[in-house]
Amino acid sequence: MNLTSILGLLSLAGWALLLAGAGLAITNMAQNRPARGGIVLAVLGLIVGVVFFIASSGLVQVGATQVAVVFQAIGGNPDNNNLWERPLGPGVHIIVPIVNEPILYSTEVRNYTMSKSSRDGNLSGDDSVQARTRDGQQVDIDISVLYSIDPALANIVHIRFQNRFEADFVRPTIRAAVRERIAAYTVNELYGGAGTAGAETISKLPQVQDDLRDEMRLIFAENGLLLQDFLVREVTFSEEFIRAVESKQVAEQQAEQAKQEAERARTIAKGEADANVTRAKGQAEAAIEEARGEAEAIKLRAAAESEALALISAQLTKNPQLIQWRYVENLSDQVELILLPSNSPFLFDLESLRNATTQPGN
Repeated sequence: MNLTSILGLLSLAGWALLLAGAGLAITNMAQNRPARGGIVLAVLGLIVGVVFFIASSGLVQVGATQVAVVFQAIGGNPDNNNLWERPLGPGVHIIVPIVNEPILYSTEVRNYTMSKSSRDGNLSGDDSVQARTRDGQQVDIDISVLYSIDPALANIVHIRFQNRFEADFVRPTIRAAVRERIAAYTVNELYGGAGTAGAETISKLPQVQDDLRDEMRLIFAENGLLLQDFLVREVTFSEEFIRAVESKQVAEQQAEQAKQEAERARTIAKGEADANVTRAKGQAEAAIEEARGEAEAIKLRAAAESEALALISAQLTKNPQLIQWRYVENLSDQVELILLPSNSPFLFDLESLRNATTQPGN
């Protein structure tokens, strides 16, 4: 309870005392008793009531989050709508009752929200800002504005709007500015991502919010209000646009899937081709190695035969009769004499050869 309220209660008590005294005086007079006590009580009540009424009316207590605009009924300045030049800040101030009328305004930060949801918005129903983009698409935008009355410019608020500043200024100004700003962008620029366009883009909504905040701060200041913040809370795009985006995303996913399947098929085909090449190369290398092995074997056999023939030739050179011995060795034991044609240069003496054969065994 502030001082003005206390003084008002005391003034009310004085008026009550006045009525009680008057009633007592009338009762006493009706009963032919002295009415002096009632009259004194009534006069005392009148004095208390008047004094404290004047005191309560002549004092203005402005709270910590308030500002008082003072209207001067007599002798005011018409150029300023008969308002005091400076509003009254927090504290207790003296005014002239009846001549001066204080009007209190709150300087607390206010939140005005326009939203599709009734729970969030200041008004019931869908109160979002409906705007159209440069390419004709409708978007619904939820907006929150945090603002307060500038104590130094409270006179401007009172002169232009009084207590209607929220309905007459804040709401229509915000909605008009949002519609104008949105009309400068396409729906894909606001949506961001790929949207329905071909290339990936960054949403312009943060830039829209910053631009609107700067613009509204200047406009609010010109009308005695301080803009604390401007928030784009949510943007709802049309169902037609959302379906187009979803269709594009599905098409992109299908194209990506087809691309992956084609890549996988190419990988498999390349793997099979590489396997066939490797297998053919292996077979060719195996054939080469086999041929090389056969060639090496032939060379080795030829070298061995050549070496054997060289050894035989050397032995025959040393012992010419060795071949005769080898021949006779293979004859039957019953052969005593071998007759050769007359033109044959060889005639074997079997007995001597047999003896020569048996002698090494001794």
